[in-house]
Amino acid sequence: MGLDQYAFSRKKDTIRYQWRKHSRLHQFMENLYKEKGYTNEFNNQEVILDREDVLKLQKAVKNNTLPKSEGGFFFGHEFQDEQAKEYKKFDLQFCTWALKELDKGKDVIYDSWW
Repeated sequence: MGLDQYAFSRKKDTIRYQWRKHSRLHQFMENLYKEKGYTNEFNNQEVILDREDVLKLQKAVKNNTLPKSEGGFFFGHEFQDEQAKEYKKFDLQFCTWALKELDKGKDVIYDSWW
């Protein structure tokens, strides 16, 4: 039980990347979701990422500036600094993949549930 996170491209529609309790990434995506004007609770809600979103994420990962999460009961926010360090290389691989998918005209989606 806990925060499960996924990313995939719509035209392929298979999960390509999966995280577990990476609460800083989730906070980044929740902030992005709100910036895009969505108001529903951010649980089981897709965020379609554009090039600007991925580049912003890539910069935050590289600079170790993913936003701090207040977390939820099962988010793993107690060890979010360690998770951000552990996932850094994986997050950057995701960004590279996402940019290539966008270049191919595919939608890149982040989804999560808890």
